[in-house]
Formats: sequence, structure tokens, C-alpha cells
Amino acid sequence: MNKNVPAGRLVENAIAGDEEAFSLLYDNFYTPIFRFVLKKVSDPDLAEDLTQTVFLKAWKADKALAANHPSPLAYFYTVARNLVTDYYRKQKTVSLEGMDEAQDKLQTLPSDDPDPQAILESVEAQNFVKDLLGNIKTEYREVLDLKFLKGYSNAEVAEKLGKSEMNIRQIQVRALRKLKSHLNN
Repeated sequence: MNKNVPAGRLVENAIAGDEEAFSLLYDNFYTPIFRFVLKKVSDPDLAEDLTQTVFLKAWKADKALAANHPSPLAYFYTVARNLVTDYYRKQKTVSLEGMDEAQDKLQTLPSDDPDPQAILESVEAQNFVKDLLGNIKTEYREVLDLKFLKGYSNAEVAEKLGKSEMNIRQIQVRALRKLKSHLNN
């Protein structure tokens, strides 16, 4: 870190918009924060996403928040801990609402439908997709559900989930890769 600027002042400067100060903080604290988050979530891709979000939140933070911490590292650890806690809290509340509704609609089709085999195959396909989505992380399911099943744009998904569009694109790519790997197994 820049030896001419005390660490606490560097945080204040970064929060005030000084990109050079923020860059120094990022370079010096990314690795310990990433390791901390990785221990909590046990997934390198997710840990990378959450760590980037830690620094984004720190960049946008209120100056008073940073001033109450004894060191920049303590400040970043606090932001990381809160972010991981929020992540796990959100994991408990996510569901695939649309999948259950679609399956119910398929099962209530009239019995005089000309092709009962097609209905059966459709229900089996829905169950297959539901099982497949159940094998990926909740965050991935949530993004795929909003993007492909509900038809939201990346910007709308980002707004709903409180993430950047770039982060949504990264999650979407990882989710699709994960689905592909499950299909190939």
C-alpha cells in the first residue's frame, strides 16, 4: 500500500471516489477477502462473485461505515461477512414457482385430448427439467428462471437480484455450463 497515506485515510479516499486509492485497497485486500469468502461458501466461482460484490459495496458505501472500523481489512471482512450471511438468507427463500404451476396446468388438460402420449411426454419433460434445475445452485436456478422462464432482460434480472448485469451474465454462463455437464452425465 502507499506508505504516504494511512490505511484508514485510504479507505475514506476510496469511498469518496478516488479510484487510485480503491485500486490499492483492491490489490492489497482481494486475496484475503476471497479466501475468507471461499471458506464460507466452498465454491470458487461463487466466492469470486461475492468477493467482487464486497468491493463494489465498499466502493458505494457510506463514509461513516468505514470510519467505524479499526482497519481497512476489518472493514472488508465485515462487508464480506454480511454479504455471505445475506446470500445464505436468500438461498432459503428461493423457489421455482413457475415449474409447479406449469406441471399443474399440464395435469388438468381435458381427458379427450387427441394425444395422451404427448401429454405424458410433456409432463415427463417438465419433471426432467425440474430435477435438472434441482441439481444446480439456487442462485443459478434463480437467474435462469428469471431470464428464460419468465423472460426478463439481463438488466431486469440484475435489478431484481441486486447484482450488476455483468455479474448476471457470468452467473448465467456458469449455470448453463453446469446444466450442460449434468446433461452429459
